[in-house]
Amino acid sequence: MARQSYSKDEKLKYVQLFAKSGLTKWEFVTQHPEIKRTTLYNWITKYFPNQPSSEGGDTAADEKAEIPKDQLESKDKFEFVIDTAKMNEQEIGAYCRSKGIYSTELKSWKLNCMNANDNNNVVFAEENVKLKAEIRQLKEKLSKLNCKSAKKDKELERMQKALAEYAVKEAFLKKAQALFEESDEER
Repeated sequence: MARQSYSKDEKLKYVQLFAKSGLTKWEFVTQHPEIKRTTLYNWITKYFPNQPSSEGGDTAADEKAEIPKDQLESKDKFEFVIDTAKMNEQEIGAYCRSKGIYSTELKSWKLNCMNANDNNNVVFAEENVKLKAEIRQLKEKLSKLNCKSAKKDKELERMQKALAEYAVKEAFLKKAQALFEESDEER
């Protein structure tokens, strides 16, 4: 395959297209299959050097943009969330790479920002979950106790009937004894 050469004007045309597109290097290169990826990537790097690389490489812009995570303050995190509020997933990915942060961290910060005024609700929600679990356990205990109570009630009812029956029999025996004693006296 013959090596193709491009004029400086052609190279600058693609670099200007890249600058206007707002895409990362990788996104732009993949959208232009008419030129070899490495060639186009090299042109962008050479003629537009301040653009951060899509892999979070070691360009000067990347080094300036990256903030050590242990030095991030709440306002920095909030700024990242605001900056990415209207971005799509690809743009967020490029932004995170340029700042040296993970998208999962950004999502976590976004949730924290959204729930900032609901800190009490978070605590209450956790407490609510615990209370619901406790209520469920108490209901189970109550159900078991109700079953035991129903069994005891049935047992008590059966014993009361047996006692009543015994009392009737005892009364009958006393009457029968009294009758037999009267008949023995009469004889």
